[in-house]
Amino acid sequence: MPIYEGGFTTKGGEPGPGGLLKIGPILPGEVTIPSALAKLLADEGQQIPPPVSGFMLIDTGATRSCVDTEIVTKLGVKPIGIATLTTASGESKHNLYPAKLNFPPMTFGVEFGSLVGVNLKQQTVGGHQIIALLGRDLLSRCLLVYNGLKGSFTLAFS
Repeated sequence: MPIYEGGFTTKGGEPGPGGLLKIGPILPGEVTIPSALAKLLADEGQQIPPPVSGFMLIDTGATRSCVDTEIVTKLGVKPIGIATLTTASGESKHNLYPAKLNFPPMTFGVEFGSLVGVNLKQQTVGGHQIIALLGRDLLSRCLLVYNGLKGSFTLAFS
């Protein structure tokens, strides 16, 4: 079972809730093309685009996992459908993209038949862009322990 332990500490190195409260539970990850597309490109002798690295934010408020639209389109992935999202701002339509999310610290990846394309360009942590939101579709296959008192979290994939 792949497990990721994340958290924040104070400037003095002590565990503290400040970072988790301000930023949220994030983990390093990669967005890459789906394995089927990678195989097709390889079979045709075409170059496979390298994955895009950044941070992924665990979003328990999101029904579906999301990926930054600009990143997935730069990878050459075409939309496969449209989804209607309902947020506090109302309803909006978004393209769906097949993609794979890799979690390098755990040498683990998850194939998605479709991720919702959203604009995450303004979402950054320490100058690094948030590249994906991990929604309840993924979390339904995980154990998430959120320890607000210590500013830490654990994510275990089944």
